[in-house]
Amino acid sequence: MLAHDQRDARARGLSVRVGIALPRAPRSAGDLWELVDALEGIGYDSVWLSDTATQPGLAPLATLAAIAASTQRLKLGTSVLTLPPRNPVLLARELATVDFISGGRLLPAGGLGVDAPVERDALGTARDELVGRLEEGIEVIRRLWTGKPVTFAGRFCTLTDVTLHPQPARRRLEVWLGGRAPVALRRIGRIGDGWLGSFVGHDEFAAATDVIRAAAAGAGRAIDEDHYGTIVVCAATPEDAAAAGYPGRLRGIRRDAPIEESFAIGAEAALRLLEGFVAAGASKFVVVPVARDLPGWLQVLFDDVVRPIEAGRDAA
Repeated sequence: MLAHDQRDARARGLSVRVGIALPRAPRSAGDLWELVDALEGIGYDSVWLSDTATQPGLAPLATLAAIAASTQRLKLGTSVLTLPPRNPVLLARELATVDFISGGRLLPAGGLGVDAPVERDALGTARDELVGRLEEGIEVIRRLWTGKPVTFAGRFCTLTDVTLHPQPARRRLEVWLGGRAPVALRRIGRIGDGWLGSFVGHDEFAAATDVIRAAAAGAGRAIDEDHYGTIVVCAATPEDAAAAGYPGRLRGIRRDAPIEESFAIGAEAALRLLEGFVAAGASKFVVVPVARDLPGWLQVLFDDVVRPIEAGRDAA
């Protein structure tokens, strides 16, 4: 467990990076490419897409493959990919393909998926199989990514001398996991390469990373200290927030958490919000931007929040 004065990510020399979550359902393909061009041109670190079967939204891997072809440096993240229903052999190939064609820019984060009956029914995965499929799937994917022939007999998947080609562009493609329940945090410590939290408070974030570290140590492994991040929502104005249904949408997700620690209105509040997480040990952020003039808000966010938070107040 880290002492409070040892948590600050920047003080420990960790690289702070901020990415942007694309809207689930852009109004048009033109709007999508306008946003992607803005992110690339302004200088954002990464772009992220969420995953759902029954709610509005672009399919993340297909969209990220298209973004890979139209950009040069943006990293490509999933926040988070629903793993249990997917065949791990096909998924290993799809993820490796996106990493391959992007030159090593994929940031895969996965989880159990949306916890809603309509989603589970649509995907057809029994609830008591979700964790088993996730854990077995990650093991299969990692083995295939080694490039060696894989023979595996599991509960859900059987392989006999299967070799994946092409391999990911990076020698070690890491899988981050989402979740915030204690059992999920311990699972991240046992098998994950990083944690992407969502809609948690500063103190909750710090406590969760301690749970993950302890679980990792118990499993005889360690997670890189710069592999802890979280998702936050930043709106340009109160009117923009209200038009998008915030903060009410967040209260529907987390009735037991302080909304102000995962939601901010205006650049000054957004900077304070992220600084609080940096002090709690976070070094990676996925910002959900909320504004009617989204390209304009992205520029303001970068100038007034992202540049100083990534460089540090003194450097900025």
